[in-house]
Parts: sequence; C-alpha cells; structure tokens
Amino acid sequence: MEKKINKQRLILISNGEPYAHRNTGNEIECVKLAGGLTTGLDPLMKKDKGLWIAWGRGEADFEVVDKDDKVRVPDENGYTLKRINLSKKEQAGFYYGFSNEVMWPICHNFITKANFKQNYWETYKKVNEKYALSALEEITEDDLVWIHDYQLALIPGFIKEKKKNTKVAMFWHIPWPAWEAFRTIPWQEIILKKMLKSDFIAFHTPLFVNNFIDCTEKLGADVDRTENIVNFQGQATKVMSIPLGIDYQQFQRQINENSLNEKAKKIKEDYHAEKIVFAVDRLDYTKGILKRLKAMDKLFERYPEHIGKVTMVQRISPSRTEVEEYQQMRESINKKIAEINGKYQKDEWVPIKYFYGSVPQKELLPYFRAADIALITPLIDGMNLVAKEFLAVQNKGMLILSEFAGAAIYLDDALLVNPYDINAVTEAIQQGLEMSQKEKELKLTKLKEEISKYDINWWRNKFLAEWVKRYD
Repeated sequence: MEKKINKQRLILISNGEPYAHRNTGNEIECVKLAGGLTTGLDPLMKKDKGLWIAWGRGEADFEVVDKDDKVRVPDENGYTLKRINLSKKEQAGFYYGFSNEVMWPICHNFITKANFKQNYWETYKKVNEKYALSALEEITEDDLVWIHDYQLALIPGFIKEKKKNTKVAMFWHIPWPAWEAFRTIPWQEIILKKMLKSDFIAFHTPLFVNNFIDCTEKLGADVDRTENIVNFQGQATKVMSIPLGIDYQQFQRQINENSLNEKAKKIKEDYHAEKIVFAVDRLDYTKGILKRLKAMDKLFERYPEHIGKVTMVQRISPSRTEVEEYQQMRESINKKIAEINGKYQKDEWVPIKYFYGSVPQKELLPYFRAADIALITPLIDGMNLVAKEFLAVQNKGMLILSEFAGAAIYLDDALLVNPYDINAVTEAIQQGLEMSQKEKELKLTKLKEEISKYDINWWRNKFLAEWVKRYD
C-alpha cells in the first residue's frame, strides 16, 4: 500500500482547512487548526507533499497565497494548500444554508428542522462545482482525490464528468440516515447520483453503510450486498465502514508532559467535590444537553447522598450564535442549570459548574483526567471522538455513552444508555459512581485496547489500502 501511495499524489478536498493565517501584531502567523482530519492527514501530506484544497477562512488567508490561491503549509518545506475563496452570499447559501439547514438535520434525523430553500440548493451546487473546478485545474492521471463530508457531496460527479478516469473516494463523517429521512430532500436523487461517481465511499459504522446502500437501491442501483458494491450507470462504487480514531500516542505524550494528575487534583479541590461528572459539547440540538441536565437533577433528587459530593462540569463551545433557535437553546440550558443549582447548592459546593466558550483541547485534558464519569449522551452522532479522547487520558473513570453515537458499537464496555430515557441515564450515572475500582479498571483496559489499536493512523491506512485495491 505504501509503495502505491508513494507513486501517486494525494489530493484532499475538505470544507475546513488544516492551517489558517492570522494577523498577530505586525506579522502573519500560520496556525494549525484542531480537528480529527488535520490530525490524521497532515503528517501524510507533509511526508508525501500532497495537495489540500479547502475553504480559506482565516483573516489573512488570502494575503499569503500566490496568483493560484496556493501557499505552502506550515512553511516552505511543507505541502501545498490551495484555498477556495467564498463570497458572503456563497457562505450563506452553501455553508450556513444547505449544509447546516438541510444536510445536517436530515442526516441526524431531525427532519422538521430542515429548511429546503431552493436558493440554498442552487448555491450548494455552485460552490461544489467551484471546488471541483479548482481541483480539475490540478488533477493529473495518477492522482488520488479524497473528498470529505456532507458539505461536498456533489464533487465526485462534477470531477468525473470532466475527467472520468480520475480516482475518487469519499469519507462521510456524520451519520447517513435511513431512506425515509433522506428521501425528504427534494434533490436527493441528484446528490446520490453525484456521490456514486466515487470509486470508494466509507462511513463510520455498518448501519450508515446499510442506510446508504438502501438509498441507492431506491435510486435503481444494482447492489451486491455480499461485497457492498453499488453499480449505477456504468460506475461501480465500493462502500465500507471504517471508524475514525484519535491520535492515541499523542494523548499519551501529553499525559506525560502536562502534569495531569496534579491539575486534576486541583480541579476537585477548587470545586469542593469528591467526584466529578464531566461533559463537553458544541452547542447543537443533536447533543442532548438539556436531557442530560435533567438526568443530573434526578440523580440529586433520587440519591441525595451525592449532594455536596458530586459536581457535574459542563463545558459548551459556541455554535451558530446568530441563529435564534441556538440562542433559545442556550437560554433553556442556562435556566435548567440555574434551577438545579438553586435547589441543591450548599456552602462552597455547586452541583453544576458551567462554562460557555471555546477551549483548546489541551485545557480539557485535566478535566478528562479528573472526571470519575464522562457523560457523553448525544441524541445521535456519526462517531464522537470526545469519548475516545476521554478514555485515552483516563486511569480510573467510567464512560457513559449514548447508544446512538457511532462510537457505541466499538466501545461496548462503556455504560451505554438511551439518551431519551432520562431515568436510565440517571441510573447509569449512579452505577458509574458506585462501581468498584476493579470493575472500572477491567472495562478501561478493554476500552483502551480498542482505541489504541483502531487509532487515527489505522483509519488513514485502512482507508487508503481499501481504496487503492479498487484499481488492482
């Protein structure tokens, strides 16, 4: 596999860029952006000198590019990043519109939240074609073109229409819904047809694979269910589940470098808590934050012995702050936390410590270490890497995980819960708090084996190996 990849240039196409350029005083700084994609693929791109095409959103991004909108990252010895420049109108229709108000809610089964505006669709098509044209300027015969996620679903079709022999693959990072949900998109047939120009498509879980294949059958594709190959209009597309992992070794290095035990001990002292329940989320209706808070409320009501001893730390990073629904969501969360704290707070102890604002991953690690329980209960999630990050730095705690997170089928030694069942979540928290240290350690050992084996490097190598097999 390595030999084959080394002979071929990898072209990555994603919505988010791996590096941004920002003004710092009188200088422009190149900043590496957080995210699983950058973590997993940046080292490969540096090694093989590939090309990454992405939307340039940094304030100084287009001050450093050449006439072709290219720049070497992270420095002159790195690889080439080619930036897509989107107007405010394009951003509104493509990203904030179709991607976030159609693809996101439908793929997460929130059909009533979808907004099927025609102009969103027209802009989405236009921007996907803009990405494709930018890639087509670069693609040569032996290149491997790897497209990422729901914002760019049409690109495989646009590329193959111009250069039909291009080697194209996709990884879909969010859930793929059942046909009953996906069919509500008025343009679902076009989306599927464009995606099926890919030679290889991977999802996080077998469920998402099956949902996708079901949708292609409704389109009239001929499907080989044994091999998961979809044949449509002369194109054969292999479909697989390849779960995204984390950089486990990097987390191990950070444990040793950052005196996590001392910082974790201080967190408990500062919060006057014997035990910590920790949760961290982006503000979104898929995260189940309000239901989780109701479960904590019920815990203190049902098991009053935890009052004054157990503190929940909830961190929420801002998202779509200009959207009224998200403002109302934040207000509801604020009210529920105030209600819980008003009921149970005593002396210096507070039941819920709440932080709203973006926080670097490095600053989360002491909380992961301090937590006796990580309460990760999304209503639905493609994977949920936070669960794996928590496990990577843990040495004694327990993971409570929504059974509707993609990670759940791989992390079945966690305490799995239905996030809609508030009583069940409450009882899982109680179980986690009362579980013997021996049982926790046994479960942690198995969970750590899973995330260390199937890490970000495994994911990248597995995807590339299965993809290039298509051309044998």
